[in-house]
Amino acid sequence: MSNSEKAVHIILGGTFNPVHFGHLRMAQEMLNQFFEAKVSLMPSAFPPHRDKPSATPEQRIEMLQLALKNSEGIEIDARELERDEPSYSVVTLKNIRKEVGESSLIFLMGTDAFAKLNQWYQWRNLLELTNILVIERPNNDFPVDGEVADYYAQHQVEDATELAQYSHGKIGRFTMPLLDISSTKIRQQIKCGKSPRFLLPNAILDYIETHQLYRD
Repeated sequence: MSNSEKAVHIILGGTFNPVHFGHLRMAQEMLNQFFEAKVSLMPSAFPPHRDKPSATPEQRIEMLQLALKNSEGIEIDARELERDEPSYSVVTLKNIRKEVGESSLIFLMGTDAFAKLNQWYQWRNLLELTNILVIERPNNDFPVDGEVADYYAQHQVEDATELAQYSHGKIGRFTMPLLDISSTKIRQQIKCGKSPRFLLPNAILDYIETHQLYRD
């Protein structure tokens, strides 16, 4: 990676229901890859393609605060929780773009989400606002044909770290070290009376137990 003088703002969205080591390691990997980047964890209020989160917005923010205590370079962006409407990424990114000016903006998404990008609201407008970095996940195939594959071919960079050189308009790929953890699996284990310890920080597990989350 070549260090860039351009400021780099990286957005990791999700329900964080609950936040776990997979989320946190991904944020740290971004700090490892991009020089002097800032990573924002952005919990969604009403994700259009998912069920409403079972934990309240306040509980999810409190868990993020616990998880990020004393973490440098990673912050919480709660703007989507402050809007009483579906969490459309293009709307959020328009607001962020106004704040960061011509800095490099990088929006993270998993391979599974990227494969369905053409189902997103105003999806073709995303690259007018941001770069996209596709995080390749276990057992998810990168699209090789169709309009999403064509879109990638038109805007791809060879090395993901090149995204730091662009304000917007490019798509990169990054393979994460295998860490197959998901909030869904954690909730399922808790519902079945099993312990998800070592899949998430102890402070988050203690919070879940104290507030009796994910039991129903």
